Amino acid sequence: MHRRHLLRTLAVLPALAPVLKAWAGGAADREETGSLHMTVAGRLPEPAQVRTVVAAGPPASVLVYCLAPQTLAGWPFQLAPPAQALLRRAGSDRPCLGRLAGRGSTLSLERLLALRPDLVLDIGDVNPFYESAARSIQEQTGIPYVLMGGRLQDSPAQLEQAGLLLGRAARGRRLAEQARMALDRARQAASGRAGGLKAYLARGHDGLETGLGQSIHTEVLRLCGLTVMGDARQDNRLGRISHEQLLAWEPDILFAQDEAFFQLARSQAPWNRLKAVREGRLYRVPAWPFGWLDGPPGINRLAGLIWLSALLDGPAAVPGMIRDLRAFHASFYGMALTQAQMERLLQGQDPAQEGA
Repeated sequence: MHRRHLLRTLAVLPALAPVLKAWAGGAADREETGSLHMTVAGRLPEPAQVRTVVAAGPPASVLVYCLAPQTLAGWPFQLAPPAQALLRRAGSDRPCLGRLAGRGSTLSLERLLALRPDLVLDIGDVNPFYESAARSIQEQTGIPYVLMGGRLQDSPAQLEQAGLLLGRAARGRRLAEQARMALDRARQAASGRAGGLKAYLARGHDGLETGLGQSIHTEVLRLCGLTVMGDARQDNRLGRISHEQLLAWEPDILFAQDEAFFQLARSQAPWNRLKAVREGRLYRVPAWPFGWLDGPPGINRLAGLIWLSALLDGPAAVPGMIRDLRAFHASFYGMALTQAQMERLLQGQDPAQEGA
């Protein structure tokens, strides 16, 4: 294979970004470490020349939007109106392109070529399946493809590396420092909190989909010191469980991703038979402009760390939480929300309808 088509897998620390421009081949260890695992297919453009980026999946689109919204070619998913209202114009007016990565790909290579991007960026698992997909797309289109590890602990390194790639190094460093602070605070709060609370993340319209094993989808719960129902499984992915399994788990606290399910679970069996629901420990996860615990599993989950830590610490933590969340939205999404708008957001209401 021609040298320019080599796929190079590197365990990259932020300080080693210049290595990406070198032509050394070889595969590095893919074991989960404190460093960011990154795969590069094709020759990277000079950062100053990156004007259009295709995000292969939802986590990458959030990352690109936060760093350089004007470069984002479009979204892999359809933005809901409340999400559009919480984004600056450079992001809210972008079209829905569909996904390029994974088994649910809907963006054709023909459409990708027509967009003429300078780079494809993907965030997720760095494994042979996704590496092969990256190599295949790059070889067929000639468009450089970068795949970065997607664990929440990698958020600072993601921001720094993507900032370098997109010509937004200073902004990447600033946001990376804020991400480190959010992660550090969540860990410190978890270490000083009484452990043992069992938590369940209910995904989908019926609440029976959740993250299994050490799934990326339930990372926020673990980082906040909760014992996650489903972690004992070996699947390390999204999966479905039965009502019987849920009743056997008897979690202490439940988190609902879907509004319709949240309303159903409060009043209908078997959900209302759970002690957590009866005692008011079923929580609707805020979802705008992106999910706070998941949906997608990207840097948007940093907001979830702030929210969940305060939820677990009690009412005294709420004023600080609102302050920190407003700062997060201003820094990462470019939108300064009022106190009232943030309160509506926390209640699962559309902040744009304030005063309605």
